[in-house]
Amino acid sequence: MYKTTGDALLGYAEDQGVPYMLASDDVALGCSMAEAFIPFLLSFSRVTTPPDQLAILFYMVAGSCTEFQAQEQELRYLRAIYAKNSIEAQDARIAQQRLLGLAAHRQLTGYYALVTAMSEPGGECPEFASENEQLYWLLGLLDGIQAIINDIASGGSVEVPMDIAAKVGRGAACLDNQQWWGVPAAIQAAIWITIPGNEPIDKSPREVLQQAMQIGAQQGMSVAHVLAAQVYLGQGETAAVKQVIRSYAQLARTAPENQEFAILNQVSGLQIQAISDRLWTAATGRRTPLGRLGTFWDDSDMTVETIDIDELL
Repeated sequence: MYKTTGDALLGYAEDQGVPYMLASDDVALGCSMAEAFIPFLLSFSRVTTPPDQLAILFYMVAGSCTEFQAQEQELRYLRAIYAKNSIEAQDARIAQQRLLGLAAHRQLTGYYALVTAMSEPGGECPEFASENEQLYWLLGLLDGIQAIINDIASGGSVEVPMDIAAKVGRGAACLDNQQWWGVPAAIQAAIWITIPGNEPIDKSPREVLQQAMQIGAQQGMSVAHVLAAQVYLGQGETAAVKQVIRSYAQLARTAPENQEFAILNQVSGLQIQAISDRLWTAATGRRTPLGRLGTFWDDSDMTVETIDIDELL
């Protein structure tokens, strides 16, 4: 009975639940669904075929949701630094690193689900039986690269193997870059930039990254923008980060959104917003003002609003 029930539920999740979640534009509900369904659906691996492909997606979403919590703690840290409150800053940093460690753990689990479900990236490309398999492959690669980024930021608490980066880079070459919104090339470029000596002789990683964002923009997808912003932020290239955020803001205002994968765009938007908030908070003590994404406190034509605190009392 358990096996029959499990097969029916997993079939429903793959055929109906996943497309519904991917098309959702409410990230908070997607977070609730992913975090609730991980222990429920994956428990059926005890009685039937393990749903490893579902695990790739659900752990990616759950990891991103934990990242959002970590980003709030980072803003608390930056506000404390701005106010010269060292105790508050230390506490916020500890909370942030704990959450980043959990995010890295979840994303690493999603990456290993990819290895189990299909094959380990870095070797021969798998023979994809469907477009869905290509999607899961892409999501699993994103799990791997995000696990590395978050583990480093957490102080290495999860000890994500660093060789995953090179495997993910080679695995990205298995996908059609145009079909998947420029993300495969963005993944490769991100790895080339962050791992010195790894870039090809005949390509400029930054040009590849720029082209990847343009491809994504043409298709109404902004995943490549997030990778670019994260890379430039990690390299300390603030001007480049600002330009990526400006580009994303323009895309969000003008390009028709890809409805089939709306939640990926929504997650990307929250990630870009978080990076903008980080820059704003470090410089001004507060996050990006409402309606001002894509603008910055030091723009020549920027007038930053002030608030009379007495009006709030």
